[in-house]
Amino acid sequence: MSIGSKLGRGMTGLLVLLLGLAGGGLVALSPDIALPLVVLLLPGLLALIIDQTPGCGVARAILLFQAAACVHPVMDAWYRCAGIDGCMGYLAGWPTVLKVWLAAAAAWVAVQTLPLGLKVLDDYRLRYRRSVLMDRRESLAAEWGLEDNQPR
Repeated sequence: MSIGSKLGRGMTGLLVLLLGLAGGGLVALSPDIALPLVVLLLPGLLALIIDQTPGCGVARAILLFQAAACVHPVMDAWYRCAGIDGCMGYLAGWPTVLKVWLAAAAAWVAVQTLPLGLKVLDDYRLRYRRSVLMDRRESLAAEWGLEDNQPR
């Protein structure tokens, strides 16, 4: 399933246009940072292609976490690097790549576990509310002298 089949007809063209403009602008402004940035954002770009959830929520979360992790290394590379070799050596070095790819992994884990955690929390909240209401019902039944014949 491609990106185009998941989005509406008008959104596909707009997304391709915006991605093309962003990529072209990055290459035009700083070609020595564009290639290492693709290496840094590779898990997010792959997730964008593979993600089959409505609205590409997993891929968007991964790209957002990766973009946040890329800000400092890209700023350093912008001011320090001179040429493609220096930028590739700095941005594609294992400490930088590992940090950004671990941010992608953290986003994936958060997206996968957060719904489960919220479901467990909601179940706990509902059980607690039910116990409070049952206690209140029993106290009202005892206060009014009503028999509690209904099963629980």
